[in-house]
Amino acid sequence: MSAHFDVIVVGAGPGGSLTAMQLARRGRQVAMLDKTQFPRFAVGESSTPIASRTLEQISVDFGIDELAPLTRWGKWRESQTQATGGLKRGFTYYDHRPGRNRDATGLWPADPAARLLVAASASDADGDSHWVRAEVDQYLVDICRRQGVEVRFGCTVEQIQAESPWRITVRQAGDWSASETLSCDTLVDASGRAGVILRQLGYRDAVDALRTQTSARFTHIVNTAVAEAADADKLPYRAHEAAVHHLLHDGWVWELRMSDGRTSIGRVWTGSGPTDAAANGTRPSPHQLRDNLDVASSPSLSAWLSSARLAESPGDWLQSARVQHRWCGGRTMSRSFLALPTSLATIDPLHSTGLAHAITGSQRIVDLIVREAGGDVARYAEQVESEIELLDRAVSLAYRVWARCDLFFDACMLYFALAIGDEEDRISKGFQPERATWRATELQVQQAQRAAEAIIMDALKADRPIDRPAFRRQLAEICQVPLACRDDNLYAYTFG
Repeated sequence: MSAHFDVIVVGAGPGGSLTAMQLARRGRQVAMLDKTQFPRFAVGESSTPIASRTLEQISVDFGIDELAPLTRWGKWRESQTQATGGLKRGFTYYDHRPGRNRDATGLWPADPAARLLVAASASDADGDSHWVRAEVDQYLVDICRRQGVEVRFGCTVEQIQAESPWRITVRQAGDWSASETLSCDTLVDASGRAGVILRQLGYRDAVDALRTQTSARFTHIVNTAVAEAADADKLPYRAHEAAVHHLLHDGWVWELRMSDGRTSIGRVWTGSGPTDAAANGTRPSPHQLRDNLDVASSPSLSAWLSSARLAESPGDWLQSARVQHRWCGGRTMSRSFLALPTSLATIDPLHSTGLAHAITGSQRIVDLIVREAGGDVARYAEQVESEIELLDRAVSLAYRVWARCDLFFDACMLYFALAIGDEEDRISKGFQPERATWRATELQVQQAQRAAEAIIMDALKADRPIDRPAFRRQLAEICQVPLACRDDNLYAYTFG
């Protein structure tokens, strides 16, 4: 294999693979390196309309038809794609905290104020999807190989020397006695929280600068019951065919159902939670699902999990004592060095933003490299910083008002306004390299987000209902779809 490449991408997750395959389609010689062996288990499985629409743009613009099944659930089901996924119609929230009356099933809240359903598509066929990452990531890597990308797994980056060209010393798993030097004109960090390139270029861990602080434990399970709410016929979609959020007093449980019977499940705690105890050897047995999820306070969730068991893969629980990561400082991005947004920061799984941030970042990085637009790199860097700030504000707000379910739902509505505003702009204008994801650099969006946040916090501090007319006015500054306007908290798809 040639030792010199136009571009080396470090990290073979969705953002890295998409970056590599797009560049290869534009005639670049590309290598993609990853220290792990694929397929491998990963979370960050829930797509969104922003992610789906961007993938659709990439599929069309670059003539990569194999991406089309990932853009709409109907196309996935009709395709011959072997990767496993699940239908995601929207976002479902159930409050399981003590004191809530249950419906006739005994599982779900009877009070409309204790649930929120927000559709993100008009039909199952147009729905977004959950991804079994081990399979979808491998699917994307296979596309890269067919496009001519040189893919190396089990490849550790040991040293990076200054640009023009970059010289990267790597060592291959199974052959630790010998190292190899590769060179490239452009280096892309797509390694996520590992920050493989960022760390070597002087970036520092700045996670404590983020407002959001959560921990998590997660796995895949099987044999989870499908329990419809007593009034299921009144709901805008089947509530479990979504990113389901089960709310507890100190965090929440996610539920993402796949088409083959697997369910991705995870427990998120505000703060460090019991993940710290696990480091001291007090972790429950892996097969004690309810104990690992820490749901003893919820008889309904305990009953729902009674027949479930661990899936074969990963067959155990993984956890993070701090979900967030943040790399700051170091070498300024340039025409020859770029990083995906998801390498610079992870915020939280609450709003399913990870895939969208990686995919939209990949699209912009490729545009910069293909156009040789070195002068626009500073704008991209500013966009990413603004996006991280926007997400951190939106997510941390939801956790700050966690004790008030009504205000938590309003905080979710603020994020949905930000997401829908992006969708509206993306549909009407197509790909615009000057547009930040969630329109995060636009002053009108920034001001409306802060004003809406202040309205929510005023209600919390005064222990009173939110000033709903004022709140709606701020949401209307961000998107055109009416939000925070239904007493039943059931939102059918009304856009697009």
